[in-house]
Amino acid sequence: MLGVELRFPPTPGHVRTARLVAVAVARRAHLDEDRLEELRLAVGEACARAVRRCEVARCTRAVVLTVDDAGPGLVVEVADAAPAQQGDEPVALALLRGLADVVKVLDGDGGTGGRVRMEWWPVPAPPSRRRLT
Repeated sequence: MLGVELRFPPTPGHVRTARLVAVAVARRAHLDEDRLEELRLAVGEACARAVRRCEVARCTRAVVLTVDDAGPGLVVEVADAAPAQQGDEPVALALLRGLADVVKVLDGDGGTGGRVRMEWWPVPAPPSRRRLT
């Protein structure tokens, strides 16, 4: 796996940094500007979700952001160590599903729902339209 792994304390002040790191890797992977904005919003929401899960569970272990740009596409995972919780924020997950091409909620170190995997796939270029003369 190529890319970046960032570990940060589960506090809201670190979400912005995680978002900036993910966008920097996505730029290196040549995501276009529209996709970068989707990624920026999704990573911010996924990290904020992880921080909220940790706050509720009083979990102090780091949130882990991984960005894999080995391609094709880009894979981002946000994992926390909070134990499983009742009612796992359906609005936040619906938002993530609207921003990324693929979203999977998986088990994390603390249990069910502790890891969110998001994928962005390359958008195929439109066919060239050469004029024949």
